[in-house]
Amino acid sequence: MDLYFITDARFHKASNGKYYAGEMSFSNSLWYRYLNEFNKVYVIARVFDSLDEIPDEHLVDNVEILPIQSFDNAFEFLKRKAIVRKQIDNYLSNSNKAVIIRGAGALGFLASQICMKRDIPYAIEVIGDPYDAFAPGVIKHPLRALFRYLFVNHQKKAVYNASAVLYVTKYALQKRYPANKHVFSTFASDVFIESNNNLNHKELHDESLPYQLISIGALEQLYKSPDIAIKCIKQLTEKGINVELTWLGKGMHIDNMRQMAKSLNLEDKVHFVGSVSSKRVNEYLKNSDIFLLLSKTEGLPRAMVEAMSVGLPCIGTNVGGIPELVNADFLVSVNDINATCERIEYLINNPSKYAQISKNNIENSKEYYFDNLEKKRKAFFDAVKKI
Repeated sequence: MDLYFITDARFHKASNGKYYAGEMSFSNSLWYRYLNEFNKVYVIARVFDSLDEIPDEHLVDNVEILPIQSFDNAFEFLKRKAIVRKQIDNYLSNSNKAVIIRGAGALGFLASQICMKRDIPYAIEVIGDPYDAFAPGVIKHPLRALFRYLFVNHQKKAVYNASAVLYVTKYALQKRYPANKHVFSTFASDVFIESNNNLNHKELHDESLPYQLISIGALEQLYKSPDIAIKCIKQLTEKGINVELTWLGKGMHIDNMRQMAKSLNLEDKVHFVGSVSSKRVNEYLKNSDIFLLLSKTEGLPRAMVEAMSVGLPCIGTNVGGIPELVNADFLVSVNDINATCERIEYLINNPSKYAQISKNNIENSKEYYFDNLEKKRKAFFDAVKKI
């Protein structure tokens, strides 16, 4: 059986005709899990022309990309909605393939509407929460409240009418977006953690060296709050605490964030590295002291699970699935610079607590080992094939 996979993720077409994922998590490595279950995978997604040099690790050549008219924001989507709908409709009407919709964003919701209209059964992977994405203070837009209402209800409807549902959280997304009780549903986080039983917990080094903070996230939007992370470094530096921040991930806002760091005289303390290989991500994590994820919206963050797996203490916002991973004492509100700095200082000033959290995170991350989650994904794929 072949699979149609609809996603709101961005892809780029280079001048050589090759396709690249905007985020490395959508590169070839992701698609192997689907190719193990389906004969061929067709990915229906927005495609942007790209003149930039894109790392080879972002290459996508093991699935077929079915391009959708690109759009950058809600207004562009509304202008091109009719074209986008027709493109999706044409793709979905061409063959009797399994359908998985990843999230109910603009493309996902249109695809679910088309499937319902054509009586095409579909499965859905629930990966994030528009209720958080359009919360007050997250984006500034006169129609923010309307977008929040529409996208929350779109996702509720798309999930309830799906014939199989996979959540990336244990509880959080299930509460707001329940599946029909008569269909198959399960949870499995979107992670790639390999078993490592020989890893020792981390301990803080002496204060003669800077404490290394790290965060990971694409910079196409500012949902991961790089600006807030920079301001935290500023506040801690002004208090005489020797910290540095490394940010892994690229996107349209990367130059603005570098300029912000420079304007605050932090160019030697804040490093926006861009995209790096998965091997280098692991190296950066192992060489860091604290992982920050100050997201305004989340599903269950793969990067945080990876950080936990190497023993990094984590500080995160109280959104999405982050509370399922982080001890309540190290959860902060969105945009709360003071609370974030307090938690960082506490970890630095309490080496025994730091070491204990490191041990706990290594142990808790075992729940997300690939082998443990694969059984749940396999059950989901089996359900998809039967619908």
